[in-house]
Amino acid sequence: MNFSGTPGRTGTLKVSEVNNYIKSVLQYDPNLSGIRVTGEISNFKVYSSGHAYFSLKDTGGVLKCVMFSGSFRKMTFRPSDGMKVIAFGNIGVYERDGVYQLYVESMQPDGVGALYEKFEKLKQKLYAEGLFKEGRGRAVPLLPRAVAVVTSPSGAVIRDIENVVSRRFPGMPVILYPAAVQGSDAPGELLRGLLRAQEENKADVIIIGRGGGSIEDLWAFNDEALARAVFASTLPVISAVGHETDFTICDYVADLRAPTPSAAAELAVPELAALEYELSDTAEELISAAETFIKFKRHELDRMAAALSAKSLSQSLDARRQLLDRHAKLLVNLARSRTDIELLKLSKAQREMNALSYENVLERGFAVVKNEHGAILKSAAELRAAGRGRIMMADGETEVDVRGSE
Repeated sequence: MNFSGTPGRTGTLKVSEVNNYIKSVLQYDPNLSGIRVTGEISNFKVYSSGHAYFSLKDTGGVLKCVMFSGSFRKMTFRPSDGMKVIAFGNIGVYERDGVYQLYVESMQPDGVGALYEKFEKLKQKLYAEGLFKEGRGRAVPLLPRAVAVVTSPSGAVIRDIENVVSRRFPGMPVILYPAAVQGSDAPGELLRGLLRAQEENKADVIIIGRGGGSIEDLWAFNDEALARAVFASTLPVISAVGHETDFTICDYVADLRAPTPSAAAELAVPELAALEYELSDTAEELISAAETFIKFKRHELDRMAAALSAKSLSQSLDARRQLLDRHAKLLVNLARSRTDIELLKLSKAQREMNALSYENVLERGFAVVKNEHGAILKSAAELRAAGRGRIMMADGETEVDVRGSE
């Protein structure tokens, strides 16, 4: 049997002979020995023998794979369908079925797969410690003094939150604690912003978050130290990382998880118009209940008076009717007065919040000086050191260069 030329010209070949020849060709091809193949696992299964059988696939094709028990026992992670991996091994032929396959000697998660594996390990660790316990979350106050936001000063997140808060409760302060939300410095800056918001104690609720992205983009919010700080926060924390389908470790340990930053703002701040309506509605119910109670008692007295004909008792009842009428008026007036007081308090709180709003301060002729990165400068020395900056006034911002000092 000669395979140096066309096999068909040397006579009839057995199937096993063809498969054996193909196996030898592939076995001694250096391009198919000791190769690394990346792809997504599908149809993964481990048999009782300990051998693992699966396929690697991408958008262009599928490659059958086998990993024998000796190699599989050395694995440091558990492969599963959908995981992207890098497999190391040799291409060979399984003669009985006449198919070629990758004989895998070792395997490791690839890129996103590695991050996902790390994410799952931390998630299981913190869950076992009780950091994901349901019912643990602290309640967000009905009417916070202010809302602290830990996020990037240049992203759309802070603008979305400010817009929602100002629409729902005009004058409610939003305090930004700037931090990078992506990259190697992000976990540390997010942690410092979270701790600073608690130390300054100017707000009653904290929103921490950023816009959507890939698992790499959101990875800062899977940092273990940050997760533990969110869990231990002295103020309730709302996690607003990514979009509705994105989940991070911060989402699991926070007191509340919002699908978007705008939704987080709605959870943090009540709607002023709804509060006013609810207060007025409660006042009407209180007055109505008082009047109903008074009518019932008056009817009860009338019934008792009709049953008693003695003049002394009638006179006594008349006196009690007058006393009841007097108390009735006092009760109704008290209910109305209490309602007016609460409405005045709410109006005063709104005026105070409006007075504290930096927009109103700017309208009176003041200005805010920032450096090039958006951080607020508190002294002339800081501005001189920066060399240049931005001045924010009521109608916008402008860049300035420092040319002299006094």
